[in-house]
Amino acid sequence: MYDRGPPGLLSPALPLASSVLMLLMSSLWLVGAGPNLALAPELLLDPWQAHRLLTHALGHTALPSLLLSLLLLPVLGWQQECHLGTLRFLHASTLLALVAGLMAVLLAGLGMSAAAGGCGYMPVHLAMLAGQGYRPRGLHGALPPWLFPWLLLALTSLLTSEPPFLQLFCGLLAGLACRRSRGLPMAGALRAAAAGAAGGLLVQGTGGMLATQAPSHPRQCG
Repeated sequence: MYDRGPPGLLSPALPLASSVLMLLMSSLWLVGAGPNLALAPELLLDPWQAHRLLTHALGHTALPSLLLSLLLLPVLGWQQECHLGTLRFLHASTLLALVAGLMAVLLAGLGMSAAAGGCGYMPVHLAMLAGQGYRPRGLHGALPPWLFPWLLLALTSLLTSEPPFLQLFCGLLAGLACRRSRGLPMAGALRAAAAGAAGGLLVQGTGGMLATQAPSHPRQCG
């Protein structure tokens, strides 16, 4: 989602979904809605509280967590939305938030109470990063793409205690699971659609995984 400027240049515009997410998370923080959105397994027995499986990603109760989530949306979210498209970006983000929430609740049910009880968008950031093997611009070749989610997990744990470490880990695992499973959009139809939109080819990669072959001409986001 970029506006065309003079020939040969791109004038960046705010991607719609990522920008709305930033505004929504900031607004929910200002009204103090974080505790009402947190992933609380003991409340999920009430059907009216089932929304927490998704809305845990939107609420924040700690300011460092909110600031980190907001910072990473321009750094990661805007480029991901530009690459995938707004609807596919929303689809992937929603799916991964749900999968991460379900995994955290499952671990909490197995006795790991620290896996749930928090809120924040960082598990989705980790899931999107792990699910696409994505490297931020300017860092291509510096580090292998698989390492970035783990570095972000460690950095997040050092900077803020929200969400809990195990909840962050569930987000990272959700992204890896979606990447390895051909039946989920992050690794199957979503990748194929992204490759087609980029003019690339879908080829067989190592280990039987589907991969995209870059087009011969540079792509401009429209």
